[in-house]
Amino acid sequence: MKREEKKEQTASTLSVKREKATSILFLSAMLLLPAPTWAQHSMTGTQQTAGKPTYQARAITGTVTDDSGEPLVGASIRIKGTGLGAVTDTDGHYTISVSNPKAILVFSYLGLDPVEITASRTTINAKLHSTAHTLKDVEVVSTGYQKISRERSTAAYGFVDSTRLNRQMHTDIAAALEGQVAGLRMELNPNTGEMAPVLRGIGTFSSDIGTQPLIVIDDLPTDMSLKDVNPYNVESVTVLKDAAAASIYGARAANGVIVITTKSGKKLGTRVNVNADWFITTKPNFNNLDLASTSDIIDYQTDVYNTRVAQSGSVANLFNSYATDYYSPLFQLYRDRDEGHITPEQVEATLSQWRKNDYYEQYRDLAWRSALTQRYNISLSQKANGSQHFASFNFENDRNRTINDKSNSFSLYLKSNFQITKWLGVNVGIDTRLAHDNTPGNYNYNFQERYMSIEDTNGNRVVSPYVNQSGYAGSSVNGSVVNAFQGNNAYKSFGFNVLDALGQGVTRSRRVSLRPFVNVEARFLKMLRYNLMYQYEWAQRRSETYDAENDYLMRMTYNMGIDENGKAQIPTGGRYYQGSQNYSRYTLRNQLSFDHQFSGKHHVTAITGLELRQTHNPRMVEQLMYGYNPVTLTSQAMDWETMRTDGWHSAVLDKNITMGGLTTTQHDTRHRYASFYANAGYTYSNKYNLTGSIRWDEADLFGVNTNDQHHPLWSVGAGWNISEEDFMRPVTWLDYLKLRATYGVNGNVDQSSTTYFVATYKTQSNPVKTQYLKYDDDDLPNPDLRWEKTATTNFGVDFAVLDNRINGSIDYYNRHASDLLVRKYMDPTVGAKSHVINNGEMRNRGIELTLNATIYKNRDWNIGATLTYAHNSNKMLAVDHSESDYASLFILSPTNYLWQGTSYNTLWAYTYSRTVNGYPVIKDENGNEMATFDEQGNVTSVTTSSSLKGTAALRNMGTLTPTYNGSLNLHVGWRGLELNAFFVYAGGNKLRLPTADLAAWDVATNDITNRWSTTNNVPRLYLDMDKTAQAYAGTFSEWWRYSDVQVADADYIKLRSVSLAYTLPTQWTSAIHLGQTRFSFQVNNLFTACKAGHHIDPESYSMNSGTRGMAIPRTFAIGLSTSF
Repeated sequence: MKREEKKEQTASTLSVKREKATSILFLSAMLLLPAPTWAQHSMTGTQQTAGKPTYQARAITGTVTDDSGEPLVGASIRIKGTGLGAVTDTDGHYTISVSNPKAILVFSYLGLDPVEITASRTTINAKLHSTAHTLKDVEVVSTGYQKISRERSTAAYGFVDSTRLNRQMHTDIAAALEGQVAGLRMELNPNTGEMAPVLRGIGTFSSDIGTQPLIVIDDLPTDMSLKDVNPYNVESVTVLKDAAAASIYGARAANGVIVITTKSGKKLGTRVNVNADWFITTKPNFNNLDLASTSDIIDYQTDVYNTRVAQSGSVANLFNSYATDYYSPLFQLYRDRDEGHITPEQVEATLSQWRKNDYYEQYRDLAWRSALTQRYNISLSQKANGSQHFASFNFENDRNRTINDKSNSFSLYLKSNFQITKWLGVNVGIDTRLAHDNTPGNYNYNFQERYMSIEDTNGNRVVSPYVNQSGYAGSSVNGSVVNAFQGNNAYKSFGFNVLDALGQGVTRSRRVSLRPFVNVEARFLKMLRYNLMYQYEWAQRRSETYDAENDYLMRMTYNMGIDENGKAQIPTGGRYYQGSQNYSRYTLRNQLSFDHQFSGKHHVTAITGLELRQTHNPRMVEQLMYGYNPVTLTSQAMDWETMRTDGWHSAVLDKNITMGGLTTTQHDTRHRYASFYANAGYTYSNKYNLTGSIRWDEADLFGVNTNDQHHPLWSVGAGWNISEEDFMRPVTWLDYLKLRATYGVNGNVDQSSTTYFVATYKTQSNPVKTQYLKYDDDDLPNPDLRWEKTATTNFGVDFAVLDNRINGSIDYYNRHASDLLVRKYMDPTVGAKSHVINNGEMRNRGIELTLNATIYKNRDWNIGATLTYAHNSNKMLAVDHSESDYASLFILSPTNYLWQGTSYNTLWAYTYSRTVNGYPVIKDENGNEMATFDEQGNVTSVTTSSSLKGTAALRNMGTLTPTYNGSLNLHVGWRGLELNAFFVYAGGNKLRLPTADLAAWDVATNDITNRWSTTNNVPRLYLDMDKTAQAYAGTFSEWWRYSDVQVADADYIKLRSVSLAYTLPTQWTSAIHLGQTRFSFQVNNLFTACKAGHHIDPESYSMNSGTRGMAIPRTFAIGLSTSF
């Protein structure tokens, strides 16, 4: 490509449509400019040169399209050799005035080959074709308020089109965005598989605000989550990172903004797309949990039993200490032996059978299944007669891992754009979703001891006589208690089988949501546009749970409810609960936009508008009934006041118990916001860009003593397209180079805080009925409440080299968050020990890299790679702590107990000294050991951890949050075949290695096979400690688990997915009247390599406690898509 052509091509996108920004005063000034200035844009008049012909200027019109006939918005049309030109509108139309019929018109658009056509006709239509190596991320992107091309933007953002979103198969948009945008990290919930986005680090201490970026769909903010968005409705996703991109959203944008643009009917005619996907997730296994075998557990618990009997003095004393409390079936077996109820031979026979059992594996085989998700989507798009329509129907059916756990959802999305007149258009649509869930009770694989059984060898269900699970009142009991009452006909069975229980008390819920929206657009004076936009969101969740009369939980509740006189306090029948919760939101926006180009070199855009928003969470409606009959739909009245306060004396437990009903407190929350905003942009000669934005947010959350709501949130930015400069023409290998710099302030709003005094009206009935007001420290008024603010500085470089074979961006940012809501500790004499106020500061600083490379490409082959990398350094600049805070609090809860100058979520550790005779010892802040021993290694004294205050005795080992993360996507295409390998990685953080609980009798890991001995000086388990040391077992366990020697690097890399797709040849599909048809196969989570070793999967591991979780299982996916 010639250098001049490259310049023309790049310059074209600097005129891509941008839907406008500035204040009303600025717009008025533009309209009042004198006529000669405005006339420059028309380029009319006669060109006269001595000795040469004189031509009359004439208007040339036409349309610019791409290969497929799709109109190009913002394509550049220039008169070659001059600075005069025009830009296409949203329909691809243009008008330009030309004086010389021999003039050459140059049509260009970034990523497409330019076309030169002689201006010999009054109507010229141009079609631009794709270049050999298309520059990525140059599409027109949406910020929700305007549309703009990369060349005219000064902001830092990531753009992901539908091609990249659908390169692999994903269950939702959050999963599709993983690794696509540098700086956007996805936190995986191992229990649900859902991903939560975090952009450029954590910038708030508020759990109410959280880390979730603001979600914008169809140009308006929404409270929908990414998992609720149908991936097949998405045209593109824009992630707004810095203040220049996101500050227009004001007090909701400090966590960043994710803008989702949905599809619309673009191509003439009607088109139907069909997609079918199947996701099969295998059962997890227990390989990485380091569990002891059934036989080892029995041997270990036998030693525990013998030791405890010896320490108690007799069998009777041991079990008298339990009273009615639960103890294991193994202890019951030995008790029956020692009390003469069974013979030693019977015990050995039972133990022999138990050693063959594996409750965990039985649970995996019988209670778990391979999860299956089926998703079917049909979409219709149409464009005709000035209107565009898009409709999408999606059905998803989930058969989840645990039996009886299932869900399904149906969504309908409709959007139509009507061009009523040349100047008036209406975009209207609705997004609806209906979902049903069936959720069984929470009975996990480790609910019973490993030597128990679910089924016998003949496949019959085994009923355990008792388990460690209470009903809705009382507590679980041991085998002797069950034996004493089981023969009494007044009591129901205490027996339990997990397969039965998983089919009982299933919670059935229904979720429905509606999101209608409308956008009325009026254009006038060719440069002005007015938009009236409205969106209403409504959602409801209804749930019900029915426990039948003979379900386990109801049997236990009924048994606990029989008093010492044999009277049943719980009525016969079932239990029925139902609840309903609604919420509603509305957003109304009025916006005026200005877009004009002067003299072919000066391009000005501006918007200004007013936005109103309300959120309403009404009180929850609940009902709880006992003695419920599902046939007659009747129940019996309950005296909840008496049962909650006085209760009754349970004969089974031999003590007084109570039972609570529904909560006695309800909440109805409504918040309103009013915002005024403006944005302006100026581009000169397609080289230099200046942008600015400002927003005022008014809300009902501000303090009564402050006028902070009148303080604007704002941003400024500048950009320089260096590759457009004349001095860059000789650099033929450089296709594109741009520098960006921005600064601005965003905000956050914490809706859990209030400016007013809050008190709860309480009623106490015992010993006498009393009514009073109750409040906590955080209920006190905060008259100075204000926005949390985040000031962001960003410097960025965008580049493309070697005919666009390599392109990408580099960004450096510094985010300084101030006025953060954090706990302030005070002198109790002021009336409170602490209060949450705007008293915190935090900084996030980092770099981001995105690199796209076309390694090889010809007619048959396409080999490429995409790399993203992000590094973030976090530091708390201003936080408070109490001088009385124990050191252990900073270790156990690093997100609640903060230390200035460290990173948020710091991993603190004790300083390990040595292990003496199996007892680990740490040092205090002065380097002194906190335990002493005699010459034989016996414990003589222990200074407990409660003597340590603050962090002086602790070591800062780093952060629990990854400091770097990224992805690598490798792509190989050959004709219709496409192979993708997608890696994700993260690190720079720390984790604690798994350790046994040294203060517990019950240990189920392989630590029981590597116990302390005189030749194996590992930390002693509780069983191996002498009686004196056992009094300090909790301290020794804490020292060992949270010592610095138990800390390791958490860096990991994971092969997230490998996919293979095949697109059928066009000649095959056209013969059967189909469009593009594609088959896909994919495998997720093939392997994980973690620097810490020990079979740790950081995505399913508790970093701070050192607790193992099951590795994320593999998922196999099959997909089919076609169109006609």
